[in-house]
Amino acid sequence: MMGGGGSRALICVLLTLLILAFLSCGFTPVDNYLIDCGSPTNTTVGDRVFVSDDSASLFLSTPKNTLASSSKSVTSGDESPLYQTARIFDGTSKYSFSIRQPGRHWIRLYFNPFVSGSYDMSSAIFDVSTPNHVFLSNLSVKTSVVKEFSANVTSKDLVITFTPSGNSFAFLNALEVVSVPDELITDDAETFNPAGRFKGLSWQALETVYRVNMGGPTVSFENDTLGRTWVPDKSYLLGNNLAINVSNIAAVKYVGGGATLDSAPNAVYGTAIRMNSESDPNSNFNVTWEFNVNPGFQYLVRFHFCDIVSRSLNDLYFNVYIDSWLVAKDVDPSSFANALGVAFYKDFVTTATVSNKLRVSIGPTNSIAGAYPNAILNGLEIMKMNNSLGSLSGLAPAVSDSSSKKNVGMIVGLSIGAIILVVLAGIFFVFCRNRRRLARQGNSKIWIPLSISGGNSHTMGSKYSNGTTATLDSNLGYCIPFAAVHEATNNFDEIVPGDPEDNSINMIGELSPQINNFSHTDSSVSAAQFEASSVSGVSMSRVFSQLIKSEGR
Repeated sequence: MMGGGGSRALICVLLTLLILAFLSCGFTPVDNYLIDCGSPTNTTVGDRVFVSDDSASLFLSTPKNTLASSSKSVTSGDESPLYQTARIFDGTSKYSFSIRQPGRHWIRLYFNPFVSGSYDMSSAIFDVSTPNHVFLSNLSVKTSVVKEFSANVTSKDLVITFTPSGNSFAFLNALEVVSVPDELITDDAETFNPAGRFKGLSWQALETVYRVNMGGPTVSFENDTLGRTWVPDKSYLLGNNLAINVSNIAAVKYVGGGATLDSAPNAVYGTAIRMNSESDPNSNFNVTWEFNVNPGFQYLVRFHFCDIVSRSLNDLYFNVYIDSWLVAKDVDPSSFANALGVAFYKDFVTTATVSNKLRVSIGPTNSIAGAYPNAILNGLEIMKMNNSLGSLSGLAPAVSDSSSKKNVGMIVGLSIGAIILVVLAGIFFVFCRNRRRLARQGNSKIWIPLSISGGNSHTMGSKYSNGTTATLDSNLGYCIPFAAVHEATNNFDEIVPGDPEDNSINMIGELSPQINNFSHTDSSVSAAQFEASSVSGVSMSRVFSQLIKSEGR
């Protein structure tokens, strides 16, 4: 009969096995589209089934149905069965997938160029985009490659467009559209230069440019819960003599709050590169890897750590660098969960790169007394982030029809607004010009009906408004500006024709001595004064007639 202690031990073992079984199951994607383009039959790769091209035809819109098959057998690589056939796109073509679970999705594009009839796929040039992002532009494929992207899909459909450049064509060997666990890419990450936090990662489209297993062999998609492939680090390592490969897969632990099997498989966390410093306690160097990148883009750099080398807690301290920047100081992997062998990762977002090279390094700390010079790195992922245009290739993103309509409406509205502003500005200009013209005129000619008996006055003004006036002395007379009289008679010196109706000619010049006797400073010249000063029968009415003709009235 088993005692209480034995029962509890059995329960713990069973729970551990259940947890391990749950973890080994990995993530089950809600959306899972796998297509073997150009293939007449389904293709099984590992434990995944890529459906035939005919079965996937309901997802495709293309102007011409062109399938291709390689005459040569492709045997290299785990994806070789998918590289035997391809679909050719002679014009703009679209795959449309219904999305049942919004969120981040993998978009993996398989390319392997071969010659089929008149189509030499190595000469194809084309773009690949979605309504919100450009994944590839002017792509020309010379060797087999898998391009992996991930994007946050919030609409009910994901549309992937293939656009040939000019008179060229596009092609595709296989395609994946697969849901990604929400927790795989969190919304924020650490930054440096300056230090801080980057927010909004969940909305970034990402291209996986490097996924590296430090100190270990290739980890194929069959051994990764999310179908990823991890490559060895040797081709990126600078100074092989400075590093040592280590492996201890059995020591890997996944704990709450840390990494999971979906973050990286234990085959990645269970191997590592460490400093070759065992024989020299005074070692002071960094282990460095170098990668080619595209200038002008930011990158999400994920470091995977798991202390599989220490014999006790708090025995390993080291620094982590991106290019020449210290991004993590005095890292102690055992402090993450107060245990050895715990898997975790650190995310950093770079500034927009200037160089076409990106380096990552690990090295000893000099700030912890008694720390032996050592450092480790288990895995590394480098993901390009879309730029401000929503592009991963430096070009503007494709625009959906609805976006185009919104843009047209905006342009029309702005145009109408601009026209209205121009009209209002014109009116304002004319108004101001008239006011300036009136202001420049100085004096104005004013004809002022004046009521001697105190009746209403009416004014008609022109350029001598503040000049001296002559007043007709009547119950409702006219104030005649002195300046107007002066101008109409040309300083009282001209022979001025009289009323055109009686064809008379009046010698108004003779009025000069009398009229000039009036002071120019007088406020008005009355009609009575004019009548009293008439010379040679020239009456005030004649002068008045001349004034009217002078004013064009």
